[in-house]
Amino acid sequence: RILKLDPFLERKPAALSGGQRQRVAIGRAIVRGPEVFLFDEPLSNLDAELRVEMRVEIARLHKEIGATMIYVTHDQVEAMTLADKIVVLRLGVIEQVGAPLELYRDPDNKFVAGFIGSPAMNFMSGTVKGGAIDVPAMGMSVNPDITLPSDGTDVIVGLRPEHAEIDASGDTFTVELTEALGGVSYAYLTAKTGEKLIIEERGDTRSSIGDTVSLNFEMRRIYAFNAASEERIR
Repeated sequence: RILKLDPFLERKPAALSGGQRQRVAIGRAIVRGPEVFLFDEPLSNLDAELRVEMRVEIARLHKEIGATMIYVTHDQVEAMTLADKIVVLRLGVIEQVGAPLELYRDPDNKFVAGFIGSPAMNFMSGTVKGGAIDVPAMGMSVNPDITLPSDGTDVIVGLRPEHAEIDASGDTFTVELTEALGGVSYAYLTAKTGEKLIIEERGDTRSSIGDTVSLNFEMRRIYAFNAASEERIR
């Protein structure tokens, strides 16, 4: 009943959908009464609709059973929506451990910053000069409230797509492509340096292909990473 399989008990395996088969597999694990469940990319072979359905099922199951669940995935949407705590691994090494929003808001390094969030964080090259970071792609310097390394240090500046607004009066970037998804659109920008960004747009006014634009953003939204180590500069 927990898995809502009662209507399908008389069906043979071949007559079950992919999502129903996944629930059967989960049921086989439940009857053993384990203290810990291990899900190894359980939704990877399902279509988009079934992935959403099973994600909800697994979240509900976790709430009802209360057992510990270790969930392995390369899909950061699954990680963000299902996890109480996320362990981000790269090549077998733990990069950061924390709650989903903690990793989103306060990543320790460029890898975690780029992995958590969809679309991924934008990255641009910069250099520390005179107590600020010169960012050629933006055509300006930024001065976030962090302790900067010495002048001449190469850094990587990060800015999430949802943390900037497009200024149609500027000419720093060219809009190469737009994706309209209803309530939100994504503008794909190319800087004069060749670096590429994605910016989220909402509201009635949206960019068009070929537009030249600049960006408006709050300085607190800027992230900085050491270009050599990729560690966060705080």
